Amino acid sequence: MSSKYCINGTIDPTTTEEFEGVVVDMNISVVGLSFLWMFLGNINQFSGFINMFVLKFPQVQACSALGFARCGPSLLSLFQSFGIWLFSFPIYILYLIFAPNDLKFIEKTSLKDLSAARKEYRLAQLFFLMLVMFLSSIILVVGILVSDVVGTCTHTTYIFGYGMGMLSTIITFVQWSPQIYKTIRDKAVGSFSIIMLCIQGPGSLINLYYLIFVSKESVSTWLAYLCSSVQIFILLGLLIFFDRRNKRIARELKESSTEEQDIHSGSPNQSVLNYKETHPLLFTQSPSLQSQQQTNNNNNSNQSKNHSILNSTFNSSYHEENEREEYSDQI
Repeated sequence: MSSKYCINGTIDPTTTEEFEGVVVDMNISVVGLSFLWMFLGNINQFSGFINMFVLKFPQVQACSALGFARCGPSLLSLFQSFGIWLFSFPIYILYLIFAPNDLKFIEKTSLKDLSAARKEYRLAQLFFLMLVMFLSSIILVVGILVSDVVGTCTHTTYIFGYGMGMLSTIITFVQWSPQIYKTIRDKAVGSFSIIMLCIQGPGSLINLYYLIFVSKESVSTWLAYLCSSVQIFILLGLLIFFDRRNKRIARELKESSTEEQDIHSGSPNQSVLNYKETHPLLFTQSPSLQSQQQTNNNNNSNQSKNHSILNSTFNSSYHEENEREEYSDQI
């Protein structure tokens, strides 16, 4: 954003170009994000929420009789689990919205990578469709289980809830694998947020402590959070390592390019010119030295002229003597 408008009280923008200078340029890109990570993450988080919802549904029903003030504290973990999924699902939608911008950039810069990028985007669309179908089917099944058709306290409902927790745990093992693999392959942070992981990592540990020791949830509920916490810290360590490594390499390249420019600018002729510019007095002679130098130059010039005359006289005498000898020999 340009700093000459409004902020320091100078002038107000009036033209289209000036208004464009006020707008902040956003780097809208999905580089570094794995659609498999988002797909598995949504299934993992939604399965964990369904696990807690089904096992805690009698407490949810109690809110209608006891009031939210009595049962609300026991449902904090349920609200937290739903909030994690609720804020993760839009990330996948934004990925599908802004990925075409990266495709246009790749088309202009690297055509050899365009086909692979388009294939990845089509797979992302397909997996998103599968995700929507999975979410819709799970919601339908849960609606049937908690209704009077099956019942909330039946063994079938408990097995379904416990199974969703185990599914969440299994997916957690492979959820972070695509993102960890892509980070190692690209050796770059990309669009992934280190700050997000710095918040999410300790937060997952606190949530894990609450689920085990405070809320005393089932092992099918907190086991997925344990696996997720371990892999979050692994990915966070990789991102910090590659971020520091890439910054160090960029700094070294900048220093080496600066040294090359200094070497080229330090050639003999350029050095003399620069030295004359910075020390002009050393190259300015006094009038006496200038007159003495002029006298020496004149003497050297006169000596050169005298040598030239002597050489020409000697050459002419030598040629005359040779002509006389040849003439006498002929006689």
